[in-house]
Amino acid sequence: MRETADYVFKNGQVVTVDADALVTEAVAVADNRILRVGPDDAMADVTGPDTRVIDLRGRSVVPGFIDSHIHLAMGVQDLGLNLRYPHVKSLDDILEMVRRAAADSPPGTLIRGWGYDQNRLAEKRHPTRDELDAVAPDHPVVLIRTCEHMSVHNSRSLEMAGVREDEPDPSGGQICRDDRGRINGLMKELAHVRMIRSAPFTDEEIYEGLVAFDRTLCRYGITSVHDVGADRPLLPLFHKAQRSRRLNLRVYVGIYGDTLDYVRDFMKSGVLTGFGNRRLKIGPLKAMLDGSSSGPSSATRAPYTSDPTDSGILYFDQEEIDAFVDEANRLGYQVTAHAVGDRAVEQIVDAIEKALKAYPRKDHRHRIEHCAIVDDALLERIRALGIVPVGQPVFLYEFGDAYRVHYGEERLDRMFVGRSYLDRGIIAAASSDCPVTSPDPLLGIHLAVNRVTQSGRTVSQHERVGVMDALRLYTINGAYASFEEDIKGSLEPGKLADLAVLSAPILDCDPGQIKDIEVDATMIDGVLVHETT
Repeated sequence: MRETADYVFKNGQVVTVDADALVTEAVAVADNRILRVGPDDAMADVTGPDTRVIDLRGRSVVPGFIDSHIHLAMGVQDLGLNLRYPHVKSLDDILEMVRRAAADSPPGTLIRGWGYDQNRLAEKRHPTRDELDAVAPDHPVVLIRTCEHMSVHNSRSLEMAGVREDEPDPSGGQICRDDRGRINGLMKELAHVRMIRSAPFTDEEIYEGLVAFDRTLCRYGITSVHDVGADRPLLPLFHKAQRSRRLNLRVYVGIYGDTLDYVRDFMKSGVLTGFGNRRLKIGPLKAMLDGSSSGPSSATRAPYTSDPTDSGILYFDQEEIDAFVDEANRLGYQVTAHAVGDRAVEQIVDAIEKALKAYPRKDHRHRIEHCAIVDDALLERIRALGIVPVGQPVFLYEFGDAYRVHYGEERLDRMFVGRSYLDRGIIAAASSDCPVTSPDPLLGIHLAVNRVTQSGRTVSQHERVGVMDALRLYTINGAYASFEEDIKGSLEPGKLADLAVLSAPILDCDPGQIKDIEVDATMIDGVLVHETT
């Protein structure tokens, strides 16, 4: 590495997030590496005539944020109608948007919308097939709920997918019906997946959505992401975007498919976790075990508080998951699973425990995505097995008020825990699950520190963590979850020059104001990819 810096950031609060939690004043970058961290006066001998010196004026520099669970290809959803709250507040709002879209497009044109949350609509329910038929009788209509686990369709959309009125529920899915037994348009889990597969976006649409999403994430100080919902056809698009320099982010790609056999086919390639480079790398193999926390359709041990007849959807039986995890573990893959409810979390913990007993591995770093509802017994097993939970503190803000309704106070008290991980020495990472929620990592840090819903109600204050520990969730712990803590995740000499400049000193501000901090600059690989004027 050269001894003259390309950049020196000084006169600030440099939060290294290293093992000693060092906080200093300045950081120097040469080429694509951190050259030096320390006090301002330690930068004099690495500052040359061509060095760009940036006066931080007391602002924080932190390691580039790592979003450990995100869905890059879903950025394409922005091509459809924006149904997110508060853009829409009622069913009438949604239906009017669909009506206008139908009036502005030729008959037969597919109308897509995304992001509605029935819990936030005035009517507290999903749109129906008949309501969509009334405003768009000549257009197939697909409206996807914010969680991406459910969607509503009109009759033309059902016809396009070949769905019969007497269609049985698929394993791991539900075709919802009205009181007369007629399909009402709402599809959950694998029934939803089937419908979405019948109306795919083009590769070009996905590619352009990916590039646009990259620019958005860079503005939030995000430098690395773990895309844990990618199927094999997305890999060439990721590669194309990286090669063309239109994708700035470092991407750790989790391989996922609608079925376990789809993922097993990838195992036959012999391409293991870790294959790739520092810009694009193969991550874990992923199984989807249950549904949405906010839908709700997560698999819980006890029925929902809001519906004593329902305890969610579990995709597979224990034997199927045991066999899948055992095979992947033996071959050397990192394994992860979408597991929200405590019944699903227990299922993947059981499977990992059996797999490691049959074929022990010292540094497997198997993961659980979401890991939303846990008790002390599950936490102790997660600790003993060395599992890495990847949660979403931001969900408490976006969906916390609905969680109270669906799960009750006792379960809400154990959702998306923070302090419980720290107290047990469990290395947990955090994420947004964007586009399900905002990708802003500072909002996520705010929630890990404050644990408050959007309405201002507090949630399980005993699970709050400090600002430094919250930063670790979005930096070094994310690097650990992808076996990369030796090259990124903290500001230390020799590590990759991935960093974010914040608009305020994060360690000194009022904890209740963390969500108001903005990102003034983002650097990836020694290049400023975002900078405010």
